[in-house]
Amino acid sequence: MLTDKELDNFIICKKCNTLHKKIPLHQGGKALCSKCNTFIYKRDNNMLEKSLALVVTALISLSVAFTFTIITININGLSKSLSLLSLFDVLLEHHQYIVGIMFLFLTVLFPFMMLSSMFFVLFFIKIEKYGYAIKRLLILLSHIQHWNMLDIFFISLLVAMVKLFDYAKIEFGVSFLALLLTLILELMVTKNINFDTLWQKYNNIYGEDNDR
Repeated sequence: MLTDKELDNFIICKKCNTLHKKIPLHQGGKALCSKCNTFIYKRDNNMLEKSLALVVTALISLSVAFTFTIITININGLSKSLSLLSLFDVLLEHHQYIVGIMFLFLTVLFPFMMLSSMFFVLFFIKIEKYGYAIKRLLILLSHIQHWNMLDIFFISLLVAMVKLFDYAKIEFGVSFLALLLTLILELMVTKNINFDTLWQKYNNIYGEDNDR
């Protein structure tokens, strides 16, 4: 029976579930699955700094996306400007309470919670403090990362606009560009951050002393 410390030396491919033993990598090196050639992990000594910069930028762009107009629709001289938060009000006005609550959580609260939690995890690991908070935030991230549907909303918005092009004049607002930038940054954050690596850093720094 292997101990927990010995198990840390192994990693499972997320695509084909093949078990691999971790090997030391040079800076920038990547490990691929021996069976399906899927990327497994890499070594990046500047991962924390890069990820922090991306997350902070994503939080700023997300705040802009929530604040300003996302699109302006003009139909026969009647103009209506919409923001992400005003869309929630429109749903409530039309008594779509369940849809409105789902929209609020999936496209507003969860994306903000995910990026905020990621920021604090990276920052606390960087300063090597608050181990208990890091552990709880990593567990929270594992639960909410799949409920972030900002990308689904963006695609749905594009589909709706395509259908309206024949009937209305549509102008993109600042929030539209900010939302697009946020989605790109989220993809970069997801690609740059490996949760197994974060857990490994947590164990290396705090060990059993997770209340530091």
